[in-house]
Amino acid sequence: MTRSKTYVWVLGGLAAVALVAIPVYAHCGKCAADCKTMVKAMETGKVTLASAITAAEAKSSGKAVAAVSELEDGKLEIAVYCLVGDKIMEVEVDATGKAVGMEEAKTLPGEEAAPGAKPEKPKPKPGG
Repeated sequence: MTRSKTYVWVLGGLAAVALVAIPVYAHCGKCAADCKTMVKAMETGKVTLASAITAAEAKSSGKAVAAVSELEDGKLEIAVYCLVGDKIMEVEVDATGKAVGMEEAKTLPGEEAAPGAKPEKPKPKPGG
């Protein structure tokens, strides 16, 4: 193989790596920006994950096993998953740190449903 063909292959390989790396890097930058926005929302409402967990445990009379925060339509939402007896309850905590809702969860966040289980129906959006 000639030297020029070797350079073409090396440059092609670098271009391929760049095409994969740029979207991944851009996505991670978005995640960091979302986290900063969530932290600002927590500071505005004077809530922390620790206080959200405390509120959820008090409402459910259970023990927290997971907590997830996200921004939904620009509003901070914290879901705390508590084990109550043999059930997992999802407790919704608002930006002020108050537990505002609770329902049974079939799985923890990030877990797949058990094989053969029926998928959960999407929750309807309020007002829609």
